[in-house]
Amino acid sequence: MAIVTQEIYDEQSRSKSIAQFAKEFKLTTVLEQSNNRKAKGVGVLTVFLSLLSVSFSGKPLNRLLQDKRLEGKKDVFYRFMNSTSANWYHFIRLLSTLVLAAVLRFSGTEQIPVMILDDTLHKRNRSKEVELLARVRDHNDGRYYRGFRCLTLGYHDGSTFLPIDFRLLSSQREKARLKGIRPGLDKRTNGYKIRQMAFCSAYQLSFDMMARHRTNAHYVLFDSWFSEPVMFKTLRKMGLHGIGMLKAKKGAFYRFKGKLYALEALYAQVNHLFRREHSSVTVGVELRDGTPFSITFVRDQHSKRDWLAIGTTDLSLSGQQVIRLYSRRWNIEVFFKTVKSFLGFAKECQSRSFDAIVCSVAVVFTRYMMLAWQNIGAPVKQTEGQLFFRLFDEMQACTFEEALQTVIRELEKAIVHFDSLLLLSACNFFSRLPLCFKPLQNLFSCET
Repeated sequence: MAIVTQEIYDEQSRSKSIAQFAKEFKLTTVLEQSNNRKAKGVGVLTVFLSLLSVSFSGKPLNRLLQDKRLEGKKDVFYRFMNSTSANWYHFIRLLSTLVLAAVLRFSGTEQIPVMILDDTLHKRNRSKEVELLARVRDHNDGRYYRGFRCLTLGYHDGSTFLPIDFRLLSSQREKARLKGIRPGLDKRTNGYKIRQMAFCSAYQLSFDMMARHRTNAHYVLFDSWFSEPVMFKTLRKMGLHGIGMLKAKKGAFYRFKGKLYALEALYAQVNHLFRREHSSVTVGVELRDGTPFSITFVRDQHSKRDWLAIGTTDLSLSGQQVIRLYSRRWNIEVFFKTVKSFLGFAKECQSRSFDAIVCSVAVVFTRYMMLAWQNIGAPVKQTEGQLFFRLFDEMQACTFEEALQTVIRELEKAIVHFDSLLLLSACNFFSRLPLCFKPLQNLFSCET
């Protein structure tokens, strides 16, 4: 199998922005290092850039292939996405490292960088035969859906959010899995390894992702789903501080003034410390194993019954600092909303192969990093939606340029042989053009 060797990025992409992104961050090398290799026919870079451009074209992949808007046939793209040798987790890690370095070079923010951990549903509710399909619970509405959980680790420097790693999870419980691993899969391949990861605990994979990234962030933000004592204690061993929303859970106790209190009972103990000018109170406590811990209670000024609790292992932070840092966790929710609304998350890929689904998530995350890169160094920041529609318009303009170039190229071929040009009728000339010019041929015939 030949290694990827394409270097002419402009010829591999229909969009100048996509071509510049590929050249700036050396996608050829990143694809090669993540074991994406071409077997035959169309090169790997061409296929990958074509997949990147699908969501900006306004048409699904199969329609673009039917219209011959992409180089290669259907089997080329299916073979690429179903490859068991590609390591898409490693690809996102490598690419995010390069993009993050560019962000840090141009970033002028003085805010504290943080990592953000969360998961979202990759729904396949109408599917039945998808590999590793499982019943997963949506934390928002409490209902169960068919699909996967996409565990995501992001980075935020105060102005730019980047996804830096992800894991696609099935279910640890065998009874919750609707489909298993396909038979006959080579256990030495990356495809087999990512399937084994899909059965692991979200906590275990979270620690693995954070251990693989050496960023300048010392804080990890997460919601109440991950706010367990094991999360805070493990992060401290890794040299990181966790900041998470706390919920009153069974068996969760905190030591305050020598006694153990549940979260609601602890709030009752400090309720009298609230003042009119302050809506938050910070108290120092200990976890059950003696780990120093700080809890900031935030109360609704209009309703004393509504309150929140944010915990952290960094005792040097004030209550206001804890609140400001945790408020930035919302950026990953905006990220999930963007990739689902604009970039084709859980919508484009309808394959039954687990490899293809992981590949599609990597493509979607790459699209988001490309949009974030468009904002780097810009005097006026744009929203992800504005950036998406700008690339969408660029793709349409690029299509017109290609059509015009096709006309000029065919005219040049005809003019080279001027004698034969006299014998050529206009109908014969238009018959040599692509299908999109057929209406012009009909129009000419009507006028004659």
